[in-house]
Amino acid sequence: MKNKSVMLLILATSTILFNNAMAQADDIGFTYIEGGIIGGFVNDIETSGAVMGSETLDVESDADGGGFIGGAWQFSNKIHLFGEYASLGQELEIRNDSNTATGEYDVVRWRIGVGYQYNVSETMAYYGRLSLDQLELKDASVEGFNLDIDADDSGIGSEIGVIWAATPTFHLQGHARYTAVGGVASSGSDPFETDFLIGVNGRWNLLPNMALVTGYEFGKITTFNVGVRFVF
Repeated sequence: MKNKSVMLLILATSTILFNNAMAQADDIGFTYIEGGIIGGFVNDIETSGAVMGSETLDVESDADGGGFIGGAWQFSNKIHLFGEYASLGQELEIRNDSNTATGEYDVVRWRIGVGYQYNVSETMAYYGRLSLDQLELKDASVEGFNLDIDADDSGIGSEIGVIWAATPTFHLQGHARYTAVGGVASSGSDPFETDFLIGVNGRWNLLPNMALVTGYEFGKITTFNVGVRFVF
């Protein structure tokens, strides 16, 4: 009799914990902090006179990695503040008539802003965001070449997206966003130009308040990331 009571107590406790985990995993909210590793590559830097200068060089920029951190705070049923920061390195190969050398430079991006969400159902929400975006290229170093790749600028950004709780523990997110500093300008005197980016993200809730995250965003600067999110 005693063993039966203990088994019933364990079963009841497990059921409560499982239901709580599913309820929190199913919740589409915007209060979280996340971070992890990020990789990506920059297009068009080899054609930019504003970044590369007037010297004629054969330049190739290749993907490398770095880290990212982000978070959001939902302070009402529909409105949240958010911020994101990422720093990733890029490999650089430069050739001229007499010399070939390799080096690197860093790409730093961040944005802060405000977002609005509309819950269509318990498992789907649309959202929109407005932000201040910053892009910076810095710390270029290639032995034998005097480079002045350093450039930075900021501008307004916007984003629209949808989040779908495909299962109680797996969420999918898709978005399209505009930024005034989306990538290296292929022509003109300005170092950066506008861009429209398309992204997709997935989240797998391992625990009620912790999820593995992964994402891919395609644009003039294309990135992919893997990390961990803590939900509050």
